[in-house]
Amino acid sequence: MLNQIINLNSLRETDRIAKLISKYLFKGSIIMLWGKMGSGKTTFTKSLCSGFGVNPEKVTSPTYTLVNIYPGNLYIFHVDLFRLNSSKELEDFDRSDLINDNGITIIEWPKLLLSFLSDEPVLNLNIETLSNKARRLNMESSSKKFDTLFMSLKQENFSKPNTDILSNTTF
Repeated sequence: MLNQIINLNSLRETDRIAKLISKYLFKGSIIMLWGKMGSGKTTFTKSLCSGFGVNPEKVTSPTYTLVNIYPGNLYIFHVDLFRLNSSKELEDFDRSDLINDNGITIIEWPKLLLSFLSDEPVLNLNIETLSNKARRLNMESSSKKFDTLFMSLKQENFSKPNTDILSNTTF
């Protein structure tokens, strides 16, 4: 299991890390975003999509539509399962309605979608709120397809406090 923990001390740093991660994603990548309400999952998604050429202002949480599709360098499926109570509510969907094998899939509140997956390349991102200005990003994957991403991140020094904190900006 690959694992990396990164402290995000500002929106600018979050944006930088998300865009860096986007450089290492590939067709079929599935990003599962875990975290409590208000932890910054949609904010992170905006920056991740921006790395694929999507205008971040166009990225909104698909809480009521379940899936938003963003055309960029690759098509991005942005799935939000917050409103669902059980995996039975997904039975009317084909896998291809929720998972983009020819692009990137980003899933907020992914627990109910786990049964749709088998051996796909999944990157789990758990965003933990440290304060209204800081988050901790815990990244995990058992897929070797993300080895280059993890090696690149380990070469960077993200554990050091960032002096570029946007003091008036919160998630």
